[in-house]
Amino acid sequence: MSTDKILFDRVTKTFGARAGRRATAGAVTALDQVTLGVRPGEFLVVVGPSGCGKSTLLDLLGGLSRPTGGQVLVDGRPVTGPGMDRGIVFQQYALLPWRTAAGNVAFGLEAKGVPRAERAGLVAHHLDLVGLGGFAGSYPHELSGGMKQRVAIARSLAYDPDILLMDEPFAALDAQTRDSLQDELLRIWERTGKTVVFITHGIDEAVHLGQRVAVMTSRPGRIKRVIDIDLGDRGAVEDVRSSEAFRQHRHQIWTLLRDEVRAAQAAERIAGTGADGGRIPAEADAGADRATSAAARDEEARVG
Repeated sequence: MSTDKILFDRVTKTFGARAGRRATAGAVTALDQVTLGVRPGEFLVVVGPSGCGKSTLLDLLGGLSRPTGGQVLVDGRPVTGPGMDRGIVFQQYALLPWRTAAGNVAFGLEAKGVPRAERAGLVAHHLDLVGLGGFAGSYPHELSGGMKQRVAIARSLAYDPDILLMDEPFAALDAQTRDSLQDELLRIWERTGKTVVFITHGIDEAVHLGQRVAVMTSRPGRIKRVIDIDLGDRGAVEDVRSSEAFRQHRHQIWTLLRDEVRAAQAAERIAGTGADGGRIPAEADAGADRATSAAARDEEARVG
């Protein structure tokens, strides 16, 4: 019996085909026979080129979508929909603008039925955890981008999910804020012991955060290889991102990704035209996480 907290068991996701049925002409396969396990309390990062199905993978785990084939298991049980055992942090902050930071953090607790008196203590604790104890009464428009994302993280942690799913949560932030939040996220993970699945385009981010990094192929997405990350004692160096171990891991992952990025760029040049010369269905196009032409041209720079 598997000891994994999360298991993707031969998961396939095809847009334009119903579950259990053969794909029709014009269907797009986002994920193909993906098998990947995540250990309890692990910080796993998934990296891959644009359009490889990274976000689709997270949607399946979050219960926001169903696989066409295979199954997604959490604690040995199939995922059939969203659940309070899984918290999700998206790239967009998704904060309620009419609620304060404290009100946003309390939202999940209210949905869980936590009593008001208990909610207040949990909200204060989690705002302190992300360094926003002094901003409980601030509204989203009064907060910076980094502070908004801290609120989103606090909201997802407050109702105590076993698993935290993060879909490129720092992609829209400036480099300094992103680096700071990466360090803060590691501190929070170490304190809470959550199982984290983190999606990113960035190799540096993957190496810095992950205990393991799963490298995906270009579409249809498969797991090319899973890399164990060992940066030694982070406290022994002034900047772990400048260490030799960091550079070696970065080079290893880029070597695995390089051909996949080029394949994704080549596919992007002919994107929009199906095998029969027709347009790819809009549902498949969105669901398969296809980037724009500009994003594809920039891909090598982003992960190189």
